Formats: sequence, structure tokens, C-alpha cells
Amino acid sequence: MPSISDLPSTETQVSKILSIISAYRRRSVNVPDRFAEFVPQLQKQLTDTVSKTEPVYFVLPAFPFKAPAEDNKSKTLGSLPDKAEEIALQTLDGLADSVAEIYEGGANVVIVSDASVYGDILQVSDADAFAYQHELRMLASSLGLRHLEFVRPGSLAGIFSNDEQTLEKYSAQVQQTRNLLDGPFASQVDTSEDENVQATSKHYDTALPKDHDSEAFKAAMLKRGKAYAKLIASTSQSSIRLSIHESNNVGKITLDLFPPSTNPSFLTPWHGAIAVLADASVRVVDASTIDKANFDIVTNAQGRPWLLREKSDLFNWPGMALDFEPLYPCGMLVKPREGQGPYRFEDVDMKRVRRLALSTAPLLLRGFTMEVQKEVFRTKAGELGEIQMWSFGDILEVRENASLNMNNVLTNEAMPFHYDGVFKTVMDEKTGEWISVPPLFQMFRNRAADQQVGGLTLFSSSRNLLPLLGPETIKLDELRKLKWKTFTVVNQAFGGQELLLSFIASHPETGADTFRFHEPWPASKCIGATSEPTIVEVPDLPFSEGEALCAKLTTLMYDRRVVLRHQWSEGDFIFNDNASTHHTRTAFESGHRELWRVHVS
Repeated sequence: MPSISDLPSTETQVSKILSIISAYRRRSVNVPDRFAEFVPQLQKQLTDTVSKTEPVYFVLPAFPFKAPAEDNKSKTLGSLPDKAEEIALQTLDGLADSVAEIYEGGANVVIVSDASVYGDILQVSDADAFAYQHELRMLASSLGLRHLEFVRPGSLAGIFSNDEQTLEKYSAQVQQTRNLLDGPFASQVDTSEDENVQATSKHYDTALPKDHDSEAFKAAMLKRGKAYAKLIASTSQSSIRLSIHESNNVGKITLDLFPPSTNPSFLTPWHGAIAVLADASVRVVDASTIDKANFDIVTNAQGRPWLLREKSDLFNWPGMALDFEPLYPCGMLVKPREGQGPYRFEDVDMKRVRRLALSTAPLLLRGFTMEVQKEVFRTKAGELGEIQMWSFGDILEVRENASLNMNNVLTNEAMPFHYDGVFKTVMDEKTGEWISVPPLFQMFRNRAADQQVGGLTLFSSSRNLLPLLGPETIKLDELRKLKWKTFTVVNQAFGGQELLLSFIASHPETGADTFRFHEPWPASKCIGATSEPTIVEVPDLPFSEGEALCAKLTTLMYDRRVVLRHQWSEGDFIFNDNASTHHTRTAFESGHRELWRVHVS
């Protein structure tokens, strides 16, 4: 526990929290972003909270119920939470966890269900709303999300407790809440009064069911919504208001509940479904707009509709009944279906693995057995592609090993974000320059990992990071023009050459844009006897600007919407597209940790 003198100042902590909020906010294409106007109020509010070391509270009115079907067409897969809610809850928990990581007071997101606000207008039964809310809380608990709280508007207003209850009690309290909203908090709505109301009104033009009197329908929603906003404002003065509606980011912060790369239409979980497309990419879709003949409805362990998966031979592995589950925020888990397997790794079709790993990274296989022989591992790696050799051979045993000097790779300390092979070099015969020759894939097999704390491998996805570039970091087109220079001293496997590399490169197989970087790693972070710093500079920028850019890019790599935090289980296989991701390891103090790793191109 740091001493008081070691803790950051209130001003520094407030600045860091504001940076996280700013990074998570969504800039609307239809409403000007005026977040800068909101910053002074947020600074004042956060300064008061941080000076008292109190938790930072965010409040989000959302998650009412699944949108009702219209003309027998449904935007969702059913009336209960599914994979869409799972990802959305993980996004919210990630926001609060990001704050808690840098601020000892911690943070929580308070989700205020608006079922009682709009259920009667949209003709959703109390029973459906009650079941949805119950399952949503159960889902958050099963995922181990520690930074979420669930309340109802009436309990927020203090007219009843927030305890779990029967449907009968819930229905009675819903009516009490509506009486409150239609009574003391009611007021008329002028749709031209500000940009945020205008944006919500336009959203309702397309989002609401086509009622016979659509204007009256919309007016009822807006009036109830304004009363709801007043209730929240009056009871949550010290909380930071979040929103799932387009806004100018003044008074409230608009948030995308999904990684931006997956949600181009800015849908919510209760207005859409998760679809795994034929190339294994993930999208949030309006289920009523897709051709169901081309998709399978995948159920969860309880038999509930969970997600859509486009039909493709990528998901049909001969002789194996498997589940293909998207991981948050990137990657995919492949495992035997309930009651099936385990299957032999020796029988896995590595051509399918290669195609799938190029589409979703990292690709995790769990529940597959393999003879504990390097020759089996080597043979399967050869089926994946051409094995890349190193001075130590082909298969590296990644574990604490003081006899082999590979910088911090074979230690228990934290590592910088990097991609493998950045310092594996050959001389260009034409220019005489040293060039980097990184492998395309990493193939891992976990032999042993019993860490309860630390020892995670973090995978940062280019696909998720690139959409987050913007005015406050750097625009993609500007980053494309820059190069970064890096150096680390030579060891028994790599290093010793200064390299000049592009931040944005074309993927060697897909041609897609990929982000290439190495987290700067100063001597102050090097602990072990073999650990050496990695110098990173941006030669085309003044030193201070280059340093600031590297810091911003590093922050993005650790963003919870970008990075998968993988805790190893014994027997895990991971196939990672080294060209589209970066990875690192968190420090660990106790327990044996051993991975086999081979590089394949």
C-alpha cells in the first residue's frame, strides 16, 4: 500500500479520470460535440469526490427490457438478456475498472432500469420486464463484474427499497413510480429546447414502433423521459450521468455499450443482437433485417437464444461438436459443446485454425488434449504454416530461466506491449539496412499456470484500437505518415539494431490496416538482471510531442475496449495473429508458469 506522500495529487487523479471519461465518450455524427464545455463542471464534481477519496459514481438509465416485436419481426432474439447484454455489461464494468485502477477511491456504474418509465407506453408487460431485470443481475454476477449496481427509479427516489422482490410487489412499485413521473416530476417538452432533446426526438422517429398516432406516441415518450431525467438529476447530484442516446456530451456523456468496431449502427442490446459473421468478425445487428436462412441461432448452456452465427465451414470442424464464443473485447473461444469432448488436438484441422485466427485474434482452444511431446506440438505448428527458427531453436519454453538471456521474456516481471519479432532482423541486400522480420502467428500451449494473481497475458487488437484514434490522440491519416524509431541492446535471441518502422502497416495476408508499435520501456521498469530498456522515439516530431504521442498510443493499447486480459488455464492453446495484435504479460510473484511457444509464418 503506497504511503500518503506517494499518492498522486487530487489534480492529477482528476485529470486522469477525465481522460478516461473523454476516451469513452461517443462523438455523434448528428450532434456537435461540446464536451469541452462540460469539463469545468466535471472537474469541480470530481475534485470534490477525489478529495474525500469517495467512489466515483456513474449513473446510466438503461436496460429496460427487450424491444417488443413489431409486425411479427423482432430486432432481438428473445425477451431475456443474451450475448449483447453480456458485452454491454463488460463495457460498463471496464469503464469503472479503468478508473479504479488509477484511483484508490474506486468507481461504480449505477444502472437504473427504465422499464417502469416506458413499459406501459410500449406495451411491455411487468412480467417480461421483471424477468429481464432479474436475469440481467444474474448475468452480471456470473461474469464477476464488480463495479456494477442495479437500481430502479422508485428506489432511487426513496419511495421503496431496492431489494429483490416478487412480481406482485414489483408491479405495485412500477405504478408508484409512474405516478411520481406523471405527477411531481412531469413537465412539458419543447423538442427545440436543446440539441440533446432534438437528437432523442429524431431517434424516436425511426426507433419507436409505427403507431397509428406516431406523434402522440413520441410525445408521450419524450414527456416521460424528461420527468425521468429530472428524477435522476434530483437524486444523483454527485454522480456523472451517462446516456445511450446521441448527445452533445454536455450534462451527460454518450456511451457506446460495445467496442466501436462492432457497432457501426450504434444499437443497444435491447434493440439488437450479436452476430458472428462468416469471417468470424462480430457485429451488433437488428435481427429483423438479416436473412435468417443464412444464420444459425446459437443457444447458451441454459438453452436460451444467445447469438447469431452466419453459416460457414469455418465453424464446422470434422468429427467435433464445438462452441465458438466471442471473447470480450476481442478474440474467440473454441471449446467442446456441453457433454461433448474432450477432443484430441492432434485431430484439429490446422487450415481452419489458420483461417479463423486471421479473422479473430487471439483464437483460444480449450478442452483439447495433447500428448505432452514437443514433436506433436511441432508437427501441428508445421501444419499451421512455416515454422520460424531462432537461435534457441523453434519451440521456446516461456518460464523463469536465468540461463537464457532474452531481456524480460523469461522472468516473472511485467513486460511492455510489443509484437513478437520486432527485433528479429535481417539485412536488406539492396539497401544494406537492417529490417524487421516478425512472424505472422504465435502458437502457444499452456503447460502450467497456477497464478491466482498476476501472470495474465494481454492481447491488444488493432481492429479495436484504430477506430478509437481521433483528434485527442492522432487521426489515422496523420499516424499513417509517421514512423517510430526503436532500439534495445542485443541478447541471446534478438536486439542490437536500431529500427525505423511505420505505425500503420498493411497486414501481410489480408491487406487490412494494422497498428505497429512497441511500448516505451525505461530502465526504471526493468527489474531482473537480464532486463533491458526499450527506447522508442518519433523522429519526425519534436521530442516532447513524440513522447506525448507514444504515451497516448500506449494508453489506447491498455483500453478495456481494446485489450483481452487472458488468465491461462492448464491445457489452453492460443493461436494469435501477431500482425494485428500486440501482447504483454502482467507481473506475478508466486506459482509456476510455463508456456510452449512457436512462431509460424
